[in-house]
Amino acid sequence: MIELLSQREAAAMLGVTPARIKQLWAENELLKVMENSKPMVPALCIAHEEGMTRPLKSLHGTMLMLLDAGFTHNEATEWILSNHDGLEETPLELLAKNRVREVRNAILPLAF
Repeated sequence: MIELLSQREAAAMLGVTPARIKQLWAENELLKVMENSKPMVPALCIAHEEGMTRPLKSLHGTMLMLLDAGFTHNEATEWILSNHDGLEETPLELLAKNRVREVRNAILPLAF
């Protein structure tokens, strides 16, 4: 089970307003998951590097690849959070470990 953060918790971690979280969702910088009718952010979408907290850099490009491959926004989000043959972990877990190439290589066959 993935750890989920409320909109307010994610905003506090990133040092932004809850309204900014909505913008980050719209810009595909963060994933939005509905839990009990409440929008939540998977904790792995937030990177902690060199004393800074920010949205995971590779998430935006990965979402764009899936959207360009014909996925809806919800389908792309679900794909990133699900297990797939050929990947050791979920794409989000791999992205959080900076294993971007593996994830993006798994998307390429889906585009055709």
